[in-house]
Amino acid sequence: MTSEPTPRPYGFQRRPEPRAIGSAPRGQEILDGELRLTGGSLSGDPFAQEPPSPDYAAELHGFGWLDDLAAVGSAPARDLAQARVLDWVRAHDRVPAAAQAQPGPIWRADVTGRRVLRWIFHAGLILPGLDREAAQPFFNSLHDQLSLLAQAAPRAEAGQPQIEALAGLALAAMALKGAEDQADPALAALAEAARGTISGGALRSRNPEELLTCLSLLAWVKDAAGETGHALPRAINTLIGEIAPVLRALRHADGGLPRFHGGGRGVPGRLDHSLRAAEGPALTAKGHPMGYARLSRARASVILDASPPPAGAAAARAHASTLALELTSARHPVVVNCGSGRLFGPSWARASRATACHSTLSLSGLSSAKLLPADDQGQERLTHLPQRVWAGACDAGGNLLPPETPPAHPSQPSHILAGHDGWLGTHGLTHLRELWLAPDGDELRGEDTLAALDAEAQGRLDDLLARQPDGIAFDIRFHLHPAIEAEFDGEALRLSLPGGELWRFTHDGVAAVRLDPSAYLESGLHEPLAAEVIVLSAALTGRAIQIGWTFSRASGR
Repeated sequence: MTSEPTPRPYGFQRRPEPRAIGSAPRGQEILDGELRLTGGSLSGDPFAQEPPSPDYAAELHGFGWLDDLAAVGSAPARDLAQARVLDWVRAHDRVPAAAQAQPGPIWRADVTGRRVLRWIFHAGLILPGLDREAAQPFFNSLHDQLSLLAQAAPRAEAGQPQIEALAGLALAAMALKGAEDQADPALAALAEAARGTISGGALRSRNPEELLTCLSLLAWVKDAAGETGHALPRAINTLIGEIAPVLRALRHADGGLPRFHGGGRGVPGRLDHSLRAAEGPALTAKGHPMGYARLSRARASVILDASPPPAGAAAARAHASTLALELTSARHPVVVNCGSGRLFGPSWARASRATACHSTLSLSGLSSAKLLPADDQGQERLTHLPQRVWAGACDAGGNLLPPETPPAHPSQPSHILAGHDGWLGTHGLTHLRELWLAPDGDELRGEDTLAALDAEAQGRLDDLLARQPDGIAFDIRFHLHPAIEAEFDGEALRLSLPGGELWRFTHDGVAAVRLDPSAYLESGLHEPLAAEVIVLSAALTGRAIQIGWTFSRASGR
């Protein structure tokens, strides 16, 4: 990677620890010759082939899949990891001059930071059996990538990409012999960037998985600083302490995260592992952290998107998911959102952001926020966002209670009333969603209302209805996890969960119910999984309509 003939410093300050968590089944797939990354799959040597997309190339060259080989931990896994890394080093023996100005996916700062982290974490997988001469190119490469990060990381895209790049820089500087003088400046730069990105423990992107990634990166750096004796900037410890309560509030009953605004469930086990970095009592954020409301009783949890989609730069990956919900029963997700299609091609990327790909109400063919065509940078944007979104507990008359109102006693249902005005300007309509989660977690009852709430809105709606005598069609969707088997039982639906647990879906008969095909999109899947979606369809012909529905556990406690 460099034309200098002199070898770079050799070795680590101390033996690195394998901090990242992987999947043994996926690691075995790699050993069997199939590397399945998000949106594609490659057989044989993945570096000898053309990646299906730039995003696939970034995931491939970030070496996050080393986590999976490490989870296998066998001699063949070590041999393959060593061969792939050393082959990569030989193929990329210098940083191209263009990498500083216009880096492709291989040399992008966040990808380089991710690669450096994985090589250091899994050095115990890569280096065994190599003498100094054979291992020297590995350390030469790490030092050259460290030099690249020192220049490129401060200019990386703000948010997770920059934090990932700076975390790689800081951890490599603390780990590598001969790089010690770069550690403290790198730690300071990481603290400054994270403090500018994370406010009150939340990200502007409102992406829960992205927040978990940031926590993991900061936790890894904190652990490394403690082990190597470097002073950790106070801001990093403060940010860890602020993020942890937010993620505890967003965690589903099964330990996964809600899949909103481009995020997935998170690597299994990573959330619990990362939360250990937070000092003090295990507090949970109150209110609506990062714009989400949570209902929790016994073994069930519901997460509701209770805010408008993020605006500004974060809007490029935002979803029109206001008032969408997810329901989890014990270890099994039941109602989900389709997830992010960004890594599955442009068609999936666009479709997955629409309201119809979320578990909420949408007017036929119209999302609650409008997705505009791509801008000059190729980023699609959301506009015409809901101007008012509200959510909270309410009294018997349906009036919202102050945010500081204590939560209901566990013996009472967990209750929330939410609404948004995303269709007020076009149709005069407001969407209201009211939810009750039973004290034993065995029933989630909901009411969705479309209504024109004042004279101006009613006038706008009346004008539309005069031109549309059949009314304004709308659908309420509940996307089911692909492991759920659904079948009709009269007008109800029987939902069979893995392990034998049985739920039922019923409704009040105001709408017609059907099962449609759906898709489940998740990071790490080489293609979308087939799933089903419950659809309640109706038409608004007056000034208001209300649809009642219920998910209830039938057996399998």
